[in-house]
Amino acid sequence: MDDAGAEPTGLLHLPVLAQGLPPAPPAALDPYLDAAAVCFARHGVSRTTVPDVAREVGVSRTTVYRQVGSVEHLARLLLARELHRFLVRLPGLLEDATGPDTIIRLVGAVVRFARTHPVLTKVLADEDEVVGAFLLHDLPDLVARVSGMATPLLEQAMASGLIERRDPAILAEFLVRTTVSLVLAAPAVALDRFLDEVLWPVLAPARRRS
Repeated sequence: MDDAGAEPTGLLHLPVLAQGLPPAPPAALDPYLDAAAVCFARHGVSRTTVPDVAREVGVSRTTVYRQVGSVEHLARLLLARELHRFLVRLPGLLEDATGPDTIIRLVGAVVRFARTHPVLTKVLADEDEVVGAFLLHDLPDLVARVSGMATPLLEQAMASGLIERRDPAILAEFLVRTTVSLVLAAPAVALDRFLDEVLWPVLAPARRRS
């Protein structure tokens, strides 16, 4: 049996997705990233300083600057680490899913991961300026990059008959934008129900629609 139809990871090609991420920081930086995560969740990203992180780690601020640089760089390193850790967990989260269910479950997993992460929870609750800056300056690039990675994977799934044939680039952008919107604001109904109602008619091959 073709791997693309047998396993969720075959449909999504998770190693390909990982290649599109910033590289995972070395494990030696974990104490600094753990401390930054504590400070970000406590104070917010914009209100955290290098001395805050230094106190949390128990080193001098010079050491923090030398090892990981600025707070902005710390935030980027932490994001890269958390995304790579999330990808490692994905096969278990998507176990036994096939075709449209894989994509629907993936979107749900990303939304749950983001909305329950302590740092992002703090940012969404208290740092409108950070969210606003992201929407204005970073969102277009994020949508373009993730959509670009997802497009060939969706095209392959369509060619294999796993999901309905559509314009793969438009579908990729739709999925990315849907995911971002659900991270920023939870739906009025249960997430799984919302995703099934919205995504199943779009993704399911005609023969599988009820």
